[in-house]
Amino acid sequence: MNEVHGAFLELMTVLDEMELPYAVGGSIASAAHGIARATQEVDLVVDLSPEEAFALAGRLESGFAVDPERAREAIAANRPFNLIHMASALKFAIFPMTYFAHGEEELRRRQMQEGTGLVAEGAVPVVSAEDIILAKLAWFRRGGETSERQWRDVESIWSIRGTTLDWTYLTRWADEMKTMDLLLQLAR
Repeated sequence: MNEVHGAFLELMTVLDEMELPYAVGGSIASAAHGIARATQEVDLVVDLSPEEAFALAGRLESGFAVDPERAREAIAANRPFNLIHMASALKFAIFPMTYFAHGEEELRRRQMQEGTGLVAEGAVPVVSAEDIILAKLAWFRRGGETSERQWRDVESIWSIRGTTLDWTYLTRWADEMKTMDLLLQLAR
C-alpha cells in the first residue's frame, strides 16, 4: 500500500465509522470523468455538522495535522477545512455539503469509480460528471474567471462526456448557481 492509499484509507475508515456520506470531488473527480492531471490535494464533499467536523478532526489528530476547533468553525461558516496527512503530506480539503447549492445532489448522485489512484483496488464514491462541471464552473466564476486549470478541467470532461451529460440537470443548476453563461460557452 502506498502513502496515498494509506492516507485515504485512514480518512475513509473514520468517515464510514461515523456514517458521514462523502464523495470525492475536485481534480480527482475531473480526472475520473475527463483527462487526468497532477494534483497534490484530494477534495471531499461531506455531509457533516460543525460538531461532526470537530469529532472527525479529533479522531484523525494522531495521523493528520488538523485543529478540531478550526474544523468546527469552518463547517459552521460553510467553508472547507484541511486535513494534512503527516506521513505523506497529502492534503485533503473537506467541503461541507452545503458549500455549493447543489451539494445535496452531489452526494445523492455520487458514483462508485475505479482507477482514481486513491485505493489500491476497488472503487470510491466520486461526484458525477455533471456535478463536477457545476462545481468547477462555480469555482471559475468565484476566482474571477481567470483559472485556466479550472476551465481546462471542464473542457476535458465536456470533450469526453459531452454527449452523455444530463443537459436538463446541468442547465437547472447552472441557472441557480448563476453560471449559465459559462455552461453555454462550454457547450459551444
